[in-house]
Amino acid sequence: MESRRPGDDKAFVCAFRGRRDNYQIPVGLAEAGKLDQFITDFYADGPIRTFARLLPAPLAKKVSSRWHSGIPSGKVRSLWLTTAREHIRHAFGIAHGRTYSILDRYYSIAARDRARKTKSSLFLYSPYAWEAFTAAYSHRPRKILFQFHPHIDFERRVLTKDLEAHSQIGCLDVRQNEMKLSAPVRAEQRNGSWKHADLIICASSFTRRTLVEAGADPKLCKVIPYGVDLPREVAGKAPSKDRFEVLFVGSGIQRKGLHHLIMAWMAAKMPKGSRLTLVCRNIHPAMDKLARQDSSIRLLQRVSKEELSNLYCISSIFVMPSLIEGFGQVYLEALSFGCPVVGTPHTGLPDLGGEGDGILTVTPGNIDELRELLSRLAVTLPGNPHIRRQARLCASRFPWSRFRAGLRSLL
Repeated sequence: MESRRPGDDKAFVCAFRGRRDNYQIPVGLAEAGKLDQFITDFYADGPIRTFARLLPAPLAKKVSSRWHSGIPSGKVRSLWLTTAREHIRHAFGIAHGRTYSILDRYYSIAARDRARKTKSSLFLYSPYAWEAFTAAYSHRPRKILFQFHPHIDFERRVLTKDLEAHSQIGCLDVRQNEMKLSAPVRAEQRNGSWKHADLIICASSFTRRTLVEAGADPKLCKVIPYGVDLPREVAGKAPSKDRFEVLFVGSGIQRKGLHHLIMAWMAAKMPKGSRLTLVCRNIHPAMDKLARQDSSIRLLQRVSKEELSNLYCISSIFVMPSLIEGFGQVYLEALSFGCPVVGTPHTGLPDLGGEGDGILTVTPGNIDELRELLSRLAVTLPGNPHIRRQARLCASRFPWSRFRAGLRSLL
């Protein structure tokens, strides 16, 4: 019989800003009867949701999204002042990285204090774990870490090598830049929390590998891929059989490999009428300049949820050749609409499936390989309904309930 681990009988404190992963971790803890408290910045429970109905539709929708029916009332604490401080600092032009370094510490301290008060255990994402995991306790809390980014040393090596190869573009990654400008000590702390964890959960085998290479115990590192809510199928929405439509959705930065995609697209011999659509709410100026050199590339910076759903439905394929991703939720989102995807092994794609599932990968940073693949797909992909059925079937195997069940199995 397996021996009980310290803290197995305790409920957990969970803390993070925003609605990360659609609240799936606190929901999973609540389903297991193991949620002591969820600490966040803004949560629309009770009277707030009632008041939200009086607001203009777009704002009401935004407010109501900060709530989940699976989290019991009374289990949530909102750190309202951190929300105000975040917006004030942004309004004064203070770098987001500096602000988040400060705010993340507040959530870790709040989790620490709650765990001390209620003799609870801790289930924290990597940015919010350091102060809580390294604190002294009168009890023995279990410390579970969810590591959603690959190890920082691996990331630095990959991005630096790519930057040297494409220095003429000047596409310094925003996150890498902010890492240099913000508190370096905090950056090291948030990426060293795994050393103090009793269990490390990663969303991808790739992230797990970077931690093991950095010295983490392989036996403590588990992989639970993210999930997705499968949208209903829309009749009459399908890609053109006569035109190759490629879609990219994400930040227009180096880490996403957008410059590789643009250069591969411009070098490929595409059939007449082919188009590359970039959906980037934020895009690095160097990427923007590069994209505007080709008239077959269009940039959309603001699209609604409905418009994005339509783009997934009518695109021949989704392409995001990321240099490094903790998982890449957008891949699973595209697959859920039946849109096959192209990515790299430096993501969560290998955990989801292979070519028979509408998933293709190229070597990170290999523009020639990506160019050749795009040229081939432009001829073979349009008018192929089978691969779209397989893509949607692949996504159907990864509902959020599966992710939560995986979490509960490790509690």
